[in-house]
Amino acid sequence: MRRLAGVSCVLALLLDGNSVRADDLPDPAAVRQHVIDASGTRPKIERMTIAYHAFGLDGTRVTLRDGDDFRETVKDGPFETQRGSFHGQAWHQNANGQTVLDQPDPGLASKDALVTSIAAITAPITGYVVSALNKRGDGTKQYVDASTWRVVRREVISPTATRTYAYDDFRTANGYTQAWHWTVRDGHAENDADYRIIADEAGAVTAAELAIPAPRRNLVDFPANVSSVALPVREERGQFIVRVNIGSRGLDMILDTGASTIAVDEAVVRQLGLKTYGGVSNAANAGRYTSTSAIVPEMKVGSLTLDDVVVDTIPHLGADSPSDYKIVGLLGFDFIASLVLEFDYQAGTVTAFDPSSFAPPQDPLLNVLPVRLGNGQPMTDVSVNGALAERFIVDTGAAGSVLIFDYFQRRHPEALVDVSGAPPDRVRYLGVGGGFEARRFVLASVKLGRVDFKRFPADAVSSSSAYGGSSDGLIGSEFLRLYTLYTDYQNSLLYLVPNALGRSAIGR
Repeated sequence: MRRLAGVSCVLALLLDGNSVRADDLPDPAAVRQHVIDASGTRPKIERMTIAYHAFGLDGTRVTLRDGDDFRETVKDGPFETQRGSFHGQAWHQNANGQTVLDQPDPGLASKDALVTSIAAITAPITGYVVSALNKRGDGTKQYVDASTWRVVRREVISPTATRTYAYDDFRTANGYTQAWHWTVRDGHAENDADYRIIADEAGAVTAAELAIPAPRRNLVDFPANVSSVALPVREERGQFIVRVNIGSRGLDMILDTGASTIAVDEAVVRQLGLKTYGGVSNAANAGRYTSTSAIVPEMKVGSLTLDDVVVDTIPHLGADSPSDYKIVGLLGFDFIASLVLEFDYQAGTVTAFDPSSFAPPQDPLLNVLPVRLGNGQPMTDVSVNGALAERFIVDTGAAGSVLIFDYFQRRHPEALVDVSGAPPDRVRYLGVGGGFEARRFVLASVKLGRVDFKRFPADAVSSSSAYGGSSDGLIGSEFLRLYTLYTDYQNSLLYLVPNALGRSAIGR
């Protein structure tokens, strides 16, 4: 197999108009190594400041680094977020000041298969495009200039958009060469972004500057000398609808472990006279919508109080509202992570506990689920007909029982065997951003924690643009109603205690 010897050969082949055979192309790993070598060695210790305009806001991003330890602080408009890694522990702090430890997947489940390829190109530069794509065509493409071995463009391809990063103004500082300016585009003007490095210095960084920060505040305040509170909820069709007061206005919101933030209907935000900031075109689970951010001066949930709460806006949820309720928001991660919540599906109640005084439930049939919370949703392991998945969301806001996404279907088509003997059945769901279709199954085995459910109903998403990310699926309210669920986010655990219906389902 003949390899190209150097850049001059590359240019000659590309410019003479002749096609390049696969055997004439270098190995993608060799091209990537050229890119690394051309960049030089990143300083072990550095302080970098980036100014940017993104999602309608001007901001700064300051990164401190010492080897593998780093802390990145982002300030845009009135909001501040942070992320980093310290002594091998990744973490982030959200806009409401909550610090979250990012737990990796156990790594036992099969990965999405990516095929790496390389092609010679003459536009937008003369060089190569190195692609790593799954069988659906999603993944990344890197455009490498053959004369400099610099990545001048990168594409991140997903089912809902292609995000393009264009890099220029390459400079060398402290022995390391990188782009000092780049833009990001995905075809939706709200998401246009422009970044520029304004300072890159090698200098001392202390351990204290890199350490995992404590939460900036307690987001949720209990009444004095009270450690547990019954929330004002009503259970309807598996969803817990909670009454939230903003000023003198009472609002109905879904208590939703599947929501990674607190979100309020955009029309209600306008009616409340709240100032909104920025804007992002969001490719949500069920469809695309535009979201902004706002700050609510005070929210009350029963006797619990939240001050200066950062919320996102969402489109009207009325079409998905059960009964005669007008659902105008999702009370998600930021609220739930501040508490321990007991969802009692049999009694139709939810109780909030101060985490410092919470004692885990004791029951011979207790099912303890370790969860990962890095994306604001509790992810856990589920085995479907023997195929292990590590990215199932436990979602109190979702209808249905087990919903299986494309990420799992693509990797484990052999696991999706319907044992019902019934003709294929199609169902339609409504979610944030729109609706989507799914195919109904009865699965021989669904194993969650210590319990293996036999002949269990499940739906596999069939709409190509819905739930197209890297989550395997979700566990919805039709499954959770077999239990009393406890959310102990501070210890990255969920506790499931089977109720009377659940004991019957598991034969105990």
